[in-house]
Amino acid sequence: MSAATNMNTYLNNHYQGKTPEQLIQMLYKGALRNIGLAKEGVAENNPKKRGEHLGKAIAIITELYASLDTEIKDESIQFLRELYSNMLTELPKVSLTNDPKALDLTYSYIKQLNHIWETEVLNKKVGPGEYETNHDSSDKSLPPKSLFA
Repeated sequence: MSAATNMNTYLNNHYQGKTPEQLIQMLYKGALRNIGLAKEGVAENNPKKRGEHLGKAIAIITELYASLDTEIKDESIQFLRELYSNMLTELPKVSLTNDPKALDLTYSYIKQLNHIWETEVLNKKVGPGEYETNHDSSDKSLPPKSLFA
């Protein structure tokens, strides 16, 4: 088996069985990790580290943007489209300016989105420190699962 085949097998096994909601959460966590590492690269004046992780963060946010269902005209989906679009406009500028402000702002937005995703979509808080996985699509307080393609 070639290395590429082994990698594809690993990736398929790693993501197999994950729900679309769990995959979105993985994207949020990956974006947070890579934005943090890009910021470290800026602080360390390490263009290779900054560029590598900035590129990964941009790729993840691009995937989040692409995962939005274009058929839905809901206000919250439009907000996410514009938010992701603004992130994708501002983040590449970090490579030119070495200014971490766009990284900080993007990090704070993604962190908040991840928190909302974890508490409102993936889990439903039952009691102090307890969570129940939400599989009940009749709960109208949660966004419909069809928000993402």
